[in-house]
Formats: sequence, structure tokens, C-alpha cells
Amino acid sequence: LPSLGETAIVFCFLRQKSVGVALYIEQWPGKILQRAGDSLNISCYQNYSNLAYMFWYQQPPKKGLKLIVSSTSWRHNSYEHGYSEAKFEVTRESSFYALMTIKNLTSKDEATYFCAASER
Repeated sequence: LPSLGETAIVFCFLRQKSVGVALYIEQWPGKILQRAGDSLNISCYQNYSNLAYMFWYQQPPKKGLKLIVSSTSWRHNSYEHGYSEAKFEVTRESSFYALMTIKNLTSKDEATYFCAASER
């Protein structure tokens, strides 16, 4: 835990699993407390190779859902207005796995983050 005078930022991530089908998507860590100025890695795995697109979303407390970036299996990232690779770096290690690094955390980054996957 941060010492007195340091800012703590809490992050939550949703774990999503499809019920009754062989397809699933999972992300980790589940919940984390970070210090301001640190970086945070969020991993996302989906088990279906035809899902070429992966999406990262942010939902600040008591606010609506925002798309941060879409990522393709051919390693192309498309950032939404107000988001950049300098802050939210996404690497697509394979068609199954993506990693998002949130750099230089501030209290404005406190949110629930989650990933999704799609064929298009």
C-alpha cells in the first residue's frame, strides 16, 4: 500500500467467459492498486484464431463506456480521439493474446478496463 502522502489508484478488470460455448475471452489481473506515476499491464486472451480484432475499453467510475483502441492480428492499432499510444500502448503478441500498458498513471486513469474480440 502507498505510504502517507502518495496517491493510490484502484483499477478493476472484468473477467468474461462465454457460457455453453467453446469460445471465451479472459483478462488479468482482476483488481489492482497502483501508485501514481507507475505503469500498469493488462493482459487479454481469447481462444478463437478467427477473431482478428481486439478492443480495449475504459469505464471511469459512474461514467459511460469509452473505446480506447482497436487492435488487429496484423499488429495495427487504431486509437479513438483523446487516447494515444504514448499513454495506452497495445501490443498484439499473437492472434490470441494482447497486452495493454497504461503509462504514467494518474487519478484520471482510475476505471474499469476490459477487452473484447470480434471477427471484424
